[in-house]
Amino acid sequence: MKFDLFIQSIDMGHCQDQKQREALFDLVLFLIVADGVITEQETQFMRKWLSTIDWNSDISKEEYYTTTLLKCYAAIKTNKVDEYLTHRAKLLVDSDMKLKAMQLVRDVALADGQLDEAEQQAINLLSEVLEK
Repeated sequence: MKFDLFIQSIDMGHCQDQKQREALFDLVLFLIVADGVITEQETQFMRKWLSTIDWNSDISKEEYYTTTLLKCYAAIKTNKVDEYLTHRAKLLVDSDMKLKAMQLVRDVALADGQLDEAEQQAINLLSEVLEK
């Protein structure tokens, strides 16, 4: 995917806080889930990216991935997308991280060449929350 290098740059010392790393991962995973189709390539990409993230948590990366994926699906199914995205976005406190997050979610949403309505809504909400 074209955003491989961008993601690598985020974890090269720019993102020092575990909560911010988790929130960024959550937002990207949500954008992948939002269109209703998760390809094997996307799954492999996200797992590979997660394996490269510095991790300081009691929960394993694999368990975190599974739990976050379920939370994304639950937010969609229960119509709590706005609450989920707002909560995760507010964990990004560094202005540099917010800008990078917006660029990344846009890149992820457009990676398959189509911008789904659910992806657009998520981007609009994140733009409101992160670009304040």
